[in-house]
Amino acid sequence: MNYHRYIIAIVAALSVMIVNAQHALLDSIETNNTTLIALRAETEARKLENRTGIALDDPEVSYKRMWEGAEQSGNLTEFTIGQSFDLSTVMGYKSRAAESQNRLIDEEYRLVRMDILLEAQLACIDLAYYRALAEELERRITYARRVVEVEECRLESGDTDMLSYNNVLLSLSALEAECERVATECDVLTTHLTRLNGGKTLKNLEAIGSINSMESISNIDSLVAQAMEYSPMMGIARVGYEAARSELSFAKSQHLPTLSATYINERHTIGDRSQGVAIGMSLPLWANKNRVSSARSALQAAEAYESDTRLQLQSQLQADYVRVQGLQRTASRYQQALSEANNTELLARAMDEGYISVLEYLQGIELYYDYLDRSLSAARDYQRALAELEAWKL
Repeated sequence: MNYHRYIIAIVAALSVMIVNAQHALLDSIETNNTTLIALRAETEARKLENRTGIALDDPEVSYKRMWEGAEQSGNLTEFTIGQSFDLSTVMGYKSRAAESQNRLIDEEYRLVRMDILLEAQLACIDLAYYRALAEELERRITYARRVVEVEECRLESGDTDMLSYNNVLLSLSALEAECERVATECDVLTTHLTRLNGGKTLKNLEAIGSINSMESISNIDSLVAQAMEYSPMMGIARVGYEAARSELSFAKSQHLPTLSATYINERHTIGDRSQGVAIGMSLPLWANKNRVSSARSALQAAEAYESDTRLQLQSQLQADYVRVQGLQRTASRYQQALSEANNTELLARAMDEGYISVLEYLQGIELYYDYLDRSLSAARDYQRALAELEAWKL
């Protein structure tokens, strides 16, 4: 009993280590990816640009000096300072519109970030698949070399013919060639991950996880509800609608008048002095024509886009969920069958004892190898489908 608890504790600890390694890898890519670095800088620049021009206009100061004719005596000096008050700014319409646009920029960044991290995660899944395949090919090559040695001895003693010996040689050569191809795929994926990491070598790639791990998934209702709340695609549609509403409010506020207040101080050299305040108002009768109509049309488009995005995302999630469930059942069935029917040792023993020929051995072992390859491929397909289904969690 204690032994089983010990094994469970080890498996749990290894699972935590694998998850932590995956998170560390994705965190490194998020930090070092050159596309995201450039996009973060562009995002900050766009947000600052949106915050530009949302304050009141600068105050206006003027100084005026006028000389009178020769028959007149004295000069006139006038000093004025004025400030205009745009009501759309004073009442916060400009600021709210800018904040809505900045939230939309953040959602757009989240979408690009999700795509890049998903690309990295899929590359990690493929790398785990090819490493598992490479490990399996190494075992096959070990078996194949043993068969070649046995057949060589039997050929020397006259117990077999050259045809059988050539068949096992060709089988070994095919396995070695496939092993080289898989090693090349591993190198390509490692290079791809390095590129995603900004050209910096990633550490602990060997701890990215097993291709055969079967993670549990949430029920469809819970998954859709969470995706609707956290998906960047839904976020862009939702925040875009809010931004369109803010723009409509801002467009309506543009029809409010602009007020101005000016302090005037006049002084004459003969001693006369006068001062006072001038109040003005600018009526926007023509400058903002069709602005509200345009903003209202944009709001209708944003509302339609949000509804369409919600429907498309729900449909896509439901289809992906069905696909993930099907792939999970397929992968589990392959794994269960392999655990119950591993004929490698039986086939080798039967051939060594003369119950089956070399050709029968090769046919039997190829059938098992084909089934095992299908199992690894099914596990990879399941992991990739699950990653795409839960990409919004990145």
